[in-house]
Amino acid sequence: MKRPVQADVRVYLFTYRRHDLLPRALDSLLQQTHKNWICELHNDEPSDPFPEQLVKRIRDPRLVYVHHPQNLGAVDSFNLAFQPVSEKFVSILEDDNWWESDFLASMLKHMEQHSLVQIAWANMWLVREAADGTWQRDGSIWSATQGEEVQLFQQATPQQVCGALHSNGAMLIRVSSGTMFTVPRSLPFFAIEPVRERAYPGPLLLASRPLANFAITRASARGETADENMQVLVLLAQTFLAHNDVSAAFYRSLWTVSRGSLGHKHRALTVAAILSGRFFQLLKAARLRDLVLVAAWALRHPIRFRALFKARERFPEVLVFLDKASGSRASKADDGKFVG
Repeated sequence: MKRPVQADVRVYLFTYRRHDLLPRALDSLLQQTHKNWICELHNDEPSDPFPEQLVKRIRDPRLVYVHHPQNLGAVDSFNLAFQPVSEKFVSILEDDNWWESDFLASMLKHMEQHSLVQIAWANMWLVREAADGTWQRDGSIWSATQGEEVQLFQQATPQQVCGALHSNGAMLIRVSSGTMFTVPRSLPFFAIEPVRERAYPGPLLLASRPLANFAITRASARGETADENMQVLVLLAQTFLAHNDVSAAFYRSLWTVSRGSLGHKHRALTVAAILSGRFFQLLKAARLRDLVLVAAWALRHPIRFRALFKARERFPEVLVFLDKASGSRASKADDGKFVG
């Protein structure tokens, strides 16, 4: 197959010691009904010859092998996908996930129909790895919707205060000055989606039909600690609350979406509300059980609880990034406020 004169999508596939999963991800790209793409396959394990051998064996001119002379890590690797390129769109295919054959075609259609959207992502099937090595579908990230092909998010949602709506492995980004930016290198990888999403301009678009597969593997490469997790959640919530005057209903929803996170978000929200001067508003919206859980954990782990107030000192670059992004996004809301 000859390489297209000018591809319209540049796909980044980052891999690290995934010999069993990488071929599946790559095959899902090769099976796309939309053919006009180019892919950079980045190998972040300098001593591993497998990815290069795989590319040579496939012999597709659309595949460009990129060897990392030294291990960059997940955040620095992902930052490589947000450099200016000549293609109109950029996407990331994670080495443990895979796309449905019409992923690119469908996402490009949605982007053409919604010219103001800078980032779109698709619903994903959750596929769990069993002990015997097989994969079993276990629902989808987003609930199925009847007759609703896409959902547009014009304003901030409670889920975005400590989390993200979009998924790295199922997104399509319009290349522009507002989307091609890097995140702080000190950022723990688990937070790359919510931190980056805070800075995206304009409405966000979700394709309701699952067009990709999210692998829940038995082993994870993520190495951040629970305390790092909570500290970044504090910064996410603190910068959001500091720049947005949200309604009482929004605060109630915020507590609701924070439940079921091992208590991490409850603690982070409490500390963030104190630091941003929003504790009274958050307190009024809480259930007694929410407050008891936070207080009980703080009494059992006073040193760890106090450390949450030092999040800005632990991750100063992340705080600066989030504060700027949160302020910019809030100022562009229709009436200067987000509503619940």
